Amino acid sequence: MRAGRADRARLGIAAPRLRPGDLARESWLSVTRFPGRSLLTALGTLLAAAAFVSTLGLVSTLSQQVSSAFDLRRATEVVVKAEDPGLDNGWQHAEPVDRLRRLAGVVAAGPRVTLAERPVTRLAGGSGGPAARIMGADPEALRVLAPNLVQGRLFTAFDESAAARLVLLPRALAGELGLHRTQAAVFIDDRAYTVAGIYDDVRRRPEALHSVIMPFSTANRLADATPDAERDIVVETAPGAAQLIGHQAPLALHPAAPDALRAIAPPDPRTLRREVESDLARSTLLISAISLVIGTVSIGNAATASIAARRAEIGLRRAVGARRRHIFTQLLCETTVLGALSGTAGAFLGLAVTAGVSLWNGWLPVIDPGTALRAAGCCAAAGLLAGLLPALRATRVQPVTALQR
Repeated sequence: MRAGRADRARLGIAAPRLRPGDLARESWLSVTRFPGRSLLTALGTLLAAAAFVSTLGLVSTLSQQVSSAFDLRRATEVVVKAEDPGLDNGWQHAEPVDRLRRLAGVVAAGPRVTLAERPVTRLAGGSGGPAARIMGADPEALRVLAPNLVQGRLFTAFDESAAARLVLLPRALAGELGLHRTQAAVFIDDRAYTVAGIYDDVRRRPEALHSVIMPFSTANRLADATPDAERDIVVETAPGAAQLIGHQAPLALHPAAPDALRAIAPPDPRTLRREVESDLARSTLLISAISLVIGTVSIGNAATASIAARRAEIGLRRAVGARRRHIFTQLLCETTVLGALSGTAGAFLGLAVTAGVSLWNGWLPVIDPGTALRAAGCCAAAGLLAGLLPALRATRVQPVTALQR
């Protein structure tokens, strides 16, 4: 080696070098020479980057939407029940419920009583009518349930105080009975009730969608003769106050023995959001990792096939003075450039998908540019790894053997 250097120096021949600029230009020309083939080769890494960026972007965007909906609905609801079904129902009387309503953070609160299914008919003494549960709710409890009326009206405080024989019917049940208007009469246990309204949805407590709702005082009279009546108080709270009201409600309703009541409050929405984000992020990373492995294998196979097709080129380079490390560096740079280009394109595609889906649904897109940079970097690293073995094989090509073919 030393003699070779001395001979080159004596003859005025410069040592072969591969400048960074030449390396970058040769790699770029090699990748862009056949753009279609390069695109198909890098398709796996491109899809991996797009999946990684778009999924994480959509997860961040959706988490904001889920959090808002959760706060407005499920996270603002508390239900208070008796631990012992045989407990005296004095905790549902007006005075305890008024104490509960005065707590800071309570928007609305009212008692309910639910009875077992009973047939509902259009005629007195009729049989074979559809069965439905009977739910009694005072005006405040009705406000918490928030039924969406398609006809009629809700109960008023006067209806509650007078124990009016009024009912609200679910739209499906009204259809089974052939009712298409309010102020008609239906019969429950051979007692006539006037249909005050028909509803098709509720904001809270979905069990109300399958129940006939009547004033609490009216249903309470029926419940006195029903041993299996279910009693509770439904509460709507301000966002963020559900946990606090869940702790305070039993004491406000039953100061003598608060342990006799159980308040069911939703979990902290931030905890739920973190759990959902964590699960989705793990799934995203798994899918992206699989796509990245496929892309890495694809680039490696293409680089291996490229060596066979370029043996003459590699032999000529070696014959005119290129060293093994020059061949190794150039092929490694080519696969790295291919991975970086596909990763960059995939990252932009992922950002476009995130923005497009968000705008289509009327959401505010949440985009982190750092995610796109990380995706491009991972794809470049994948290209680097994919080129190691093919580049090592290329250094073993003998100039004479290659040029003879």
